[in-house]
Amino acid sequence: MRTVRAVLRHALMALRGRDLALWAAGISFFAALAVVPVLLLALRGAAVLFGPDLITEGARLLGEALPDAQRPGPALRTLADAALGASWPVLLSTLLPASLYGEGLRRGLLQIAGEPSGAKTGWLGRIGFVPVLLAAPLLVAAPLALAPSVAPDYRAGGWSAVWGVVVSFHVDWIALSVALCLVFLTTGPNLLPRGLAVAGGFGAGAVLTGFLHGFLLFLAIPVDWAFPFAGLTPVGAVGALGLWLYLLHIILLLAYRVLLSTHAVLRNRAEDR
Repeated sequence: MRTVRAVLRHALMALRGRDLALWAAGISFFAALAVVPVLLLALRGAAVLFGPDLITEGARLLGEALPDAQRPGPALRTLADAALGASWPVLLSTLLPASLYGEGLRRGLLQIAGEPSGAKTGWLGRIGFVPVLLAAPLLVAAPLALAPSVAPDYRAGGWSAVWGVVVSFHVDWIALSVALCLVFLTTGPNLLPRGLAVAGGFGAGAVLTGFLHGFLLFLAIPVDWAFPFAGLTPVGAVGALGLWLYLLHIILLLAYRVLLSTHAVLRNRAEDR
C-alpha cells in the first residue's frame, strides 16, 4: 500500500498545473483523422490473411448483436465493404493518415511525461506506429472470428448476454493490450523498462476494454445524438464518437502517467538502498 500511495502521490504532483484535457484533445484530433484509415487497413489485411468471408460475416453478426438504438450495424457493414472493395492504390494512400495516429500518440505521451518535443517527433511517432499497423489485421481478426459464437449470446439476453460480454471482454482485452504494448514500446518515447511497459499495456488494456464495453451501453440509450446539432445526424454521430475518443485518450494518458510514476518511485527506492 505504501508503494501505491507513493505512486499516486508522484503522479498527482506530476499532473499539477498541467493541461491533461488539452493533451487528450490533441491526440483525439489525430485519431479522428486516422481511425478510419487504420480500420480499413486492418480489415483488408485480415481479409488477405483469413479470407473476405471473415470480414463480411463478422461485421454483419457484430452489427446485429450491438444495441440498435443508434443503428451501428449499417455503419459496420459499410466500413467492411469499403475495406474489401478499395483498390490497392487507395489502400496505400491511407497509410499516411493512418500513421498520423502514431504522431498524435507520441506527442501526447511526451507531454504527459514532461519531455520536450523535437523536430523529428512527428516522424518518429509515425514510424513507431508501423508495428501497430502490421499487427492490426491479426488483432481485428480475433473478435471477428469470435462473432459467430458471441453474437447469439448478445442477442439472447439474460445470463447468455453476460457470458457473451465475459468472452468478448477477454478477447478484446488481449487484442487491445497487445496494441498498447506496442504503443508504449515503439510509438511513444522510450522512457519505460520493457517489462513495465508490457505489464502496463495489459493493465491499461483491461481498463480501456471495460470502457469500450461501456460504450455498448451508450449505444443502447435511445438518445438523439443530432438533437444539439439541429437534427444533423452525421454531425451528431461524429460528435458522439469524438467525445468517446476524447475520454478514451484521457484514460490512456493517465495510465501512462501512472506507469512513469511507478518507474520513478521504484528507481528512487532502489537508489536509496
